[in-house]
Amino acid sequence: MTQTVYSKPALAMPARFKRLLFSITAMALLVSCGGNSDDQSAESDIPGHEISGKIQGAEGEKVRLMVFEDGQEKFIDSCIIVDGSYIVHTKTDELREYILFVGKDVPIILFLDESSNDVTVSGSAPGVGENYTVTGSEHSEGIHRYMLFIKQHYDLEMELINQVNTTNPEDKELIESLMARLDSISLLQRDYAINEIMKDSASPVSWMLLRELVPASGITKMDSTDLRYFQMVANGMRAKYPYTEYVTYIENDITSIQSQLAQKNAPPSLAPDLKLKDVNGKELALSSLRGKVVLLDFWASWCVPCRQENPNVVKMYEKYKNKGFTVYSVSLDEQKDAWTKAIKDDNLSWPNHVSDLKGWASEGAALYNVTSIPATFLIDKEGNIIAQNLRGQELEQKLQEILE
Repeated sequence: MTQTVYSKPALAMPARFKRLLFSITAMALLVSCGGNSDDQSAESDIPGHEISGKIQGAEGEKVRLMVFEDGQEKFIDSCIIVDGSYIVHTKTDELREYILFVGKDVPIILFLDESSNDVTVSGSAPGVGENYTVTGSEHSEGIHRYMLFIKQHYDLEMELINQVNTTNPEDKELIESLMARLDSISLLQRDYAINEIMKDSASPVSWMLLRELVPASGITKMDSTDLRYFQMVANGMRAKYPYTEYVTYIENDITSIQSQLAQKNAPPSLAPDLKLKDVNGKELALSSLRGKVVLLDFWASWCVPCRQENPNVVKMYEKYKNKGFTVYSVSLDEQKDAWTKAIKDDNLSWPNHVSDLKGWASEGAALYNVTSIPATFLIDKEGNIIAQNLRGQELEQKLQEILE
């Protein structure tokens, strides 16, 4: 599925498939820590949390701290590991999701709130991102236990996913068998998630665990009654953390899932037309692509899940472009340079790239009620919306169904 979309919803958080821490003086700390990278300044004097620890085998490596806030990851603080030690600071003691990077290792997810105190994350490199210890933060310990749990199934999941991706699409029986095995693993993870949610629905760990309620085969295969757990977590977090934006993400997830489940049996609806300017400033209408099957894709250069999905969209475009398929990409960027650079870097070779450079205030996003990204709408040759938010194998299967 961490984080379905950039992560307005919890399902958009880093998915489990792409998706699985003192011997220097105070002066040395001031020299080595705090905003000395990324051309950004860390305001570590603002009351917040101190995160420290010992990382063996990583002398001289950079530690970076990011926060997930306002729908995107933001740089907070950084330092260089000296004598095996590091210290970084947050800007607030309120609940936030943090991502701790040690060099180029797998990032570590932390949830810190008002109850967190003397937080330490320690381990040995390489591999600290998968084998670390954390103290001083109950929720961060809970995330660690969750990561260790899904790690038990990770190798098998990746093996099955690789088999699905390399199987001839015409061999539907084998693909269904592989997806059934993936779904069986999903059921184990679902049981784990429900058990943890029932223990503490107000925990931010429960927010992250909601992703496990969606089967590997996609939202349309989800048990709709599991939405009660989404509401349970939303209610619990609203009561405990009335200021948190995560409740909005969960409620957006609920709306999105309900819409997709309802869409399974709904008749096609005509896609509202869009007329936005392309990278050269020329107006390009979505309706001008009538006669082709179009993937209307809302994305942004800063959206990590969007960028992770881009290679699959490129693959589908190259495979089906000569059979009447194309992509109409609507960027929610605000800076043109970042937008065009991402197009080039990700080799988004289709010509239909548009944006009004208004970010979340995009008129296109408002017209399609897009509250999280990536968000996609598959449009048939007659201009009807026939599916939403298909990714990976689901998108390929649908394109195969209508174009082959």
